[in-house]
Amino acid sequence: MSLFRLTYSVHFKLALIDFFGTHPTSHNTPSMRRPPPQVKALTSPASQPRTTPQRTIVQKPRPSTQSTTHNLSGNVASPPKALACLRIPNFPWQVEIMRKPELHDRSAIVAGKTLNLAEELTNMPGAGSKATAKNSLSTHVVLAASPDLADVMPGIPLTEATSRHRGVLIIEADTPLYALVFDEIIENLERLVPDIEATAPGLAYVGIWGLEALYGNDAHVVRLLAGAVDNFDLRIGVGDNKWLAYAASLLSHSNSGRKVTGEPGRFLDHFPVDSLPVPYSLIKRLHAFGLTTMGHIADLPRGPMEAQFGQAGGTVWDMANGIDNRPLMPKRSVLDVSEHLDFPDPTVSLTTIVLAIESLLGRAYGRSQLSRRFARQANIHSQVFQHAPWTMRVAFKDPASNKNQALFAIKSKLDMAEIPGPLEDMRLTLSGITGEVGRQESMWKEVKRDDDLRETISQLRSRLRIAPPVYQVRELEPWSRIPERRYALVQMSGGGAGAEETTKVG
Repeated sequence: MSLFRLTYSVHFKLALIDFFGTHPTSHNTPSMRRPPPQVKALTSPASQPRTTPQRTIVQKPRPSTQSTTHNLSGNVASPPKALACLRIPNFPWQVEIMRKPELHDRSAIVAGKTLNLAEELTNMPGAGSKATAKNSLSTHVVLAASPDLADVMPGIPLTEATSRHRGVLIIEADTPLYALVFDEIIENLERLVPDIEATAPGLAYVGIWGLEALYGNDAHVVRLLAGAVDNFDLRIGVGDNKWLAYAASLLSHSNSGRKVTGEPGRFLDHFPVDSLPVPYSLIKRLHAFGLTTMGHIADLPRGPMEAQFGQAGGTVWDMANGIDNRPLMPKRSVLDVSEHLDFPDPTVSLTTIVLAIESLLGRAYGRSQLSRRFARQANIHSQVFQHAPWTMRVAFKDPASNKNQALFAIKSKLDMAEIPGPLEDMRLTLSGITGEVGRQESMWKEVKRDDDLRETISQLRSRLRIAPPVYQVRELEPWSRIPERRYALVQMSGGGAGAEETTKVG
């Protein structure tokens, strides 16, 4: 048996390909404390014999990550399609540096309330749902940190990070801005490759199969992707599935790529569990059980891992063995219209804010994308002076076809909104663009009757191009001795939520 193990270790082969230049002499990455022995062997001279890692645990044969399936004709199916992982480390921090260059030499942490990456990779919707709605440090996690804070990893509670580094600068996450910047990056990449899945701001997967005839081999494709992302520290990894591509990106250098071939389970043996894109609480539990590397997890059966850690334990076991069956979900293009303006001076005046919203709505509905179309939702995002950004989302009960309908719904919610401070700018985005309008009818006959009447008046106004002479009698001061003050004629105007009334006393 020992002779078999020795022969198996000697004949094991692994290739870690550097797409740019020669093999580097070191691999200093914040996500990995030390490279695996296979990487070190590649950095040594060619004449130096490769050392076999010594294992004290009797290992079972690893499950194969490349399943060989057969079709009805008996032919072996084609090998897995290659995926590329495009990872921008500490993407929120890099965006903040671009916006405020004076933060480049300061130790800072970008904190937010959620970490979508961990939930997406482990399929654990409850990981972020336990946080309360209170705006306190205990409900915040670290989204990114400056490079000098090497021990602060994404997902760690903000209270734990601040206890390690006293006096560090805390930056409130501007999530809409990060999403907007990353969407621009994805749009640039879509001009080169068709299949792109944007998992989270700073992380995307690209299907690079079938591009050899257009761009050449994988090295040319990686070089093309790196050139399409400017002003960011981009790391690219290529593998047979999402997790292997992500792991390869952890070993790549700035604006370069790596590709891992061979048996992925052996390549991942000495990866620390800290490099797993899973919730920080799960990483702490793995350390508590003495599972500090991928090899420790892979040596265990899958059953005990799932029994102890639940579904996340099975996912971690799969990753430790290089298994990841998640398919590539290309991004579907979503049409939206966005407009932006800057205030001359920071303002908290509700009148000024409403006028700005009205101006943005007029510009948005004047664009060709909204010609004869309706919007179902409006998102307002503003930078606040010396405060975290302010956002407000308004979902229209009925899709809005003009600025008056949209403005009425926005003003109704704005009256109840709490603006944290002076607004410096404003960006309004209309989404849910549709060519058809859906209408929610009321179950009450009186309300339905009023809605039908308003719709009829709107049609009359469109045909006559003037306000139809339809009035309604309203009580004003029924106790008054003057008859003219008891009742009033109120002109009814169609348009639903954007209706205007003109009073005539008589």
